[in-house]
Amino acid sequence: MTPVNLVSKTLTHHGKRAKIDYKREKDFEENGHNVKWDDSKYNNAVVGDYFAFVHNIQDRAEIYRIERISLAETRPNYWDLPNHQRRNVLYFSSMIKEIPWHELKNLLGYNETYYLQGTTRSKKNILIQE
Repeated sequence: MTPVNLVSKTLTHHGKRAKIDYKREKDFEENGHNVKWDDSKYNNAVVGDYFAFVHNIQDRAEIYRIERISLAETRPNYWDLPNHQRRNVLYFSSMIKEIPWHELKNLLGYNETYYLQGTTRSKKNILIQE
């Protein structure tokens, strides 16, 4: 899961970069390409896992399945945050579904006040109805 904030005008440096990268990936998707994102700092994603772009403020989550993982050396040049350079690249299926973020939090066992910050692996695996 990774947070994306398309609404707020006051974003951290990482938040601004995530917004730019997210919009770029959505443009790629509209042109028939698979969306990609970098793994968490632990590189613990697995092919077949689900991944969510979480819009905390807008209460929605876009669910994808990880179809392929490439080594960090294959990262696009525009992904240039220094502390992310060792993160693997995750390639996704087309979007499986969009659900309210509060529903996904409930399915995952998170407190209703949980606010996602940074790319992270969920503490619980769930099966998404496709």
